[in-house]
Amino acid sequence: MEQTNGKFKIYLKGGKNAILLIHGITGTPSEMRYMAKSFNKAGYTVLCNTLPHHCASLEELKKATWQEISALCIEDFKSLKNEHEKVFVAGISMGALVSIHIASQFPNDVSGVIAFAPTLFYDGWAVHKGQVLLPLAWHIPYFRNRIDIRENPPYGLQDESLRNTIHAFYSNAAKSSAGEKAAMFGSPFFPLASLYQHHKFAKIVKKELSKVKTPILILHAKEDDMTSLKNAQYIYKNIASSDKSLIVLENSYHMIVIDKDKERVADETINFMNNH
Repeated sequence: MEQTNGKFKIYLKGGKNAILLIHGITGTPSEMRYMAKSFNKAGYTVLCNTLPHHCASLEELKKATWQEISALCIEDFKSLKNEHEKVFVAGISMGALVSIHIASQFPNDVSGVIAFAPTLFYDGWAVHKGQVLLPLAWHIPYFRNRIDIRENPPYGLQDESLRNTIHAFYSNAAKSSAGEKAAMFGSPFFPLASLYQHHKFAKIVKKELSKVKTPILILHAKEDDMTSLKNAQYIYKNIASSDKSLIVLENSYHMIVIDKDKERVADETINFMNNH
């Protein structure tokens, strides 16, 4: 079994249908807590596990591979499917890609996919232009394991109050102590090793889109600071699903599950699940 910080897992027992929530790479289950409570209140069993090597030290985070992440999420999906009539899969950023990947692997078992700010490439307005050079470094293990990108404002948030709270932690966090509050706020550093794993997995999911026919709801912010709307539009255009919707949000940045549009995100997701 992959290393997971199980004490941070969210599990809320509900009715006959369930939803698996997948947080983003370098993130934490806490970013899905509002969604989890909303879906459980609507009658769904909710599971959001800690991804392998997350909610720990920065060095531990660098060990996470896309294979481990995928394997854990598939295991969680199977566990829910064994006990519930319908199981939906939803994730944010790379977690959205994992959701699509699970649908490609279990086409007859996933009732629907909800993709929150799906991320195939980092091209948002706040992404430093110099990051286009990172692929030159991430193929070399020496650099891949030593370069860590400090998260900077706006941290995927249009909500200023929440942004300020996170800034108070992120701005002063040292690499040696980055894991202390990672379970609450996510990692203040984005390891190049994690970015590399995301990149490799995105290539796989792009090839799977033409095979996925599962109903899908895509939600993406118009002003996403990390990943432009082109990401969502690419998935919408290339996925084989005939039952697909793309909702563009006006009052959020990348972290739509906790930002100003979170109530709409929850409501749209619940409506999607209730109708599938």
